[in-house]
Amino acid sequence: MLIIASCKKKDDTVLPPDKNTDTTDNTTPVGDTSITKLFERTPVVVWIEAAANFSRLGTAEKMSSSFQKLVDIGVKGVVVDVKGIPGLVSYHSTIAERLKSWNGSTQAADFDYLRNAITEARKKGLKVFVSMSVFAEGMNYYGTKTGKVFTDPSFADIQSQVMTASGEVKKITDVYNYGLLNPVQPKAQEYELSLINEVVSKYDADGFVLDYCRYYDICADFSDYSLTKFKEWAKLSSIRPTDIVQTWTTSNGAVVPATTGPQYKNWLEFRAQTVYDFVSKARNTVKNAKPHMAFCSYSGAWYDSYYYVGVNWASKTYDPSSDGFSWASLTYKNTGYAELLDMFMTGNYTSTLTGAGWWTVQGQINGSQKVLKNANIHYGAVDIGNTSWSNLQNMKDAIKMLKQQTKGIMLFDLVHIDDPSANQFNKQLYDDIKDALK
Repeated sequence: MLIIASCKKKDDTVLPPDKNTDTTDNTTPVGDTSITKLFERTPVVVWIEAAANFSRLGTAEKMSSSFQKLVDIGVKGVVVDVKGIPGLVSYHSTIAERLKSWNGSTQAADFDYLRNAITEARKKGLKVFVSMSVFAEGMNYYGTKTGKVFTDPSFADIQSQVMTASGEVKKITDVYNYGLLNPVQPKAQEYELSLINEVVSKYDADGFVLDYCRYYDICADFSDYSLTKFKEWAKLSSIRPTDIVQTWTTSNGAVVPATTGPQYKNWLEFRAQTVYDFVSKARNTVKNAKPHMAFCSYSGAWYDSYYYVGVNWASKTYDPSSDGFSWASLTYKNTGYAELLDMFMTGNYTSTLTGAGWWTVQGQINGSQKVLKNANIHYGAVDIGNTSWSNLQNMKDAIKMLKQQTKGIMLFDLVHIDDPSANQFNKQLYDDIKDALK
């Protein structure tokens, strides 16, 4: 999951009122009643990233102890990450390489991380959601290169190609530490769908969650293959990168458009359509294997700029082009995939609680309600360890707001709660979170 810390902070020591934002009368989406009941019983979930919790949950006994601590503070479900950025999986797979060692720790060869997590969670009454970083297949971790983009030439060939500030196209692993694939590539889609099918079919989880089901950023993907597919999609006689973005610049360390070209809006729609089509295939894969399994996704809550990664998580009935978003084409609304999801988590990763706009918690809640239009069950999320909180009460108030004004809350991450060195308060946060969840 991409973590973006708030760019500013505000000392809000009291919970703001729910003025004009009450959600108690919101109707749930029409659909599988068993899924609706599942989320009614699971209003608080904790995300468990695979690598960060590798040693913490390396045995069944450790899982039992950690899960009990979560139950004791009011957690009802866990999101078990089984495929992180390196592309290694935390279950017995016949397709992908397994994550068996990380950062000096090693799990027993016969230890099935996911199966044990499900078993121990069930004993505690916790619901289990399995997540995968979909298009992520490699990471350069402090000089150690792991994943298929480094070990398999056929995957190296379909890794994302990104634009640099000078206008040069390079393989993503030549520029960044993340080895993401090009979502347009059929081989990339087929491989990721095969993993989704494998884990959903083999393991008795309650839901599946898409993560990193997107492009790397606005600078991706400018490969010849993507340009050709765009030309066909847009019915153009020819296409050059400068037809999309004429010049590039750097802002806050990211390569972004300085001057856009005549095909820019069409390009954004093409990318969003690519992601929409894959999400539709992923949903079908999950539902064909387990018809009553919840199909879910995570995305950042900042809808106004999330088009940078090729994602339109709004309802198809919401039209951003008529709502002040100048980057949206008249048909961009057709790429909204909210209706494909049973449950959707937004990362509300800011310490600023009140105020308008997409970088306050209240603004994100209001904006999400506006663009989702009750198309799915919406959970808010707090990034406990990467957000710059003004104080503990600030964090607790964010949790309270999201729990009160959305259908549920996701807490990111177990490591931030359990490890004092992984949060700014330098202590375990179980009691503080328990207090916030009351």
